[in-house]
Amino acid sequence: KAMDVLRKDYPYFLKRAPDYSIYHDSVSLSASDGKIQLSKLSSYKNAFGMMRTMLPLIYDADRSVIQSRMVYDATKTQIRVSFNAMLVPKAGYMGMQGKTVHVDGISVYSVDLSPTTNGGEGKIVEHRIEKMLVNGAALQPPYFNAFGMEMMAGQQQGGTLAGAGAWS
Repeated sequence: KAMDVLRKDYPYFLKRAPDYSIYHDSVSLSASDGKIQLSKLSSYKNAFGMMRTMLPLIYDADRSVIQSRMVYDATKTQIRVSFNAMLVPKAGYMGMQGKTVHVDGISVYSVDLSPTTNGGEGKIVEHRIEKMLVNGAALQPPYFNAFGMEMMAGQQQGGTLAGAGAWS
């Protein structure tokens, strides 16, 4: 079920909230460095909700495109999602007209296959972002610093985000 829901949610990330029923109440979000960015479903929902609120203020959700490919690794009980987002800025936003932003990444979702009495078979217990690139520049964890808004707006030149803070 988790793969089906992720397959449906990814393309519409900028337009609607994802189906959180596939996530365990104690889901954690971590980066490739192994550090946990946040834990608990409520925090996960808040982080992605904030990102989904902020991105459409800058980017045109109707003209932007998010594509993904996924595979299930049965030996590790993980779903690996490779995604690519082409974010088209809204006309006239901070002089970004015509400067499409390309975000590429790999998310790994760990699935709990314990009996439903322990929280639900097949629920996602961890979402780890293994890689994140913005316009070809590798970002370094933590990735959730406003989802790289400084870099996406062309205000940061390096591949490291400043501050603290979504997105796996």
